[in-house]
Amino acid sequence: MKVGKIEKKVEIPAVHSKHKYPWPEMDVGDSVLLQAEKGESLFSLKRKVGPAARYYGEKTGKKFKTLIDHDGNGVRVWRTE
Repeated sequence: MKVGKIEKKVEIPAVHSKHKYPWPEMDVGDSVLLQAEKGESLFSLKRKVGPAARYYGEKTGKKFKTLIDHDGNGVRVWRTE
């Protein structure tokens, strides 16, 4: 391990990842259906999408609700706050 020198006044970026999901564009009451790829289970898709929405919401003060949509073969996410 190599330890660098101490730096002062380096700002922490708010959210430093690229947005894979449309969370920033969603308003309260909006929803989006994320469809499963061929061979992907709805449960595994929900286990990826749910935490991603929750993490984004914690960082921005927004809230989301995620449910499996069997009719749409995917996971639907609503912005609730």
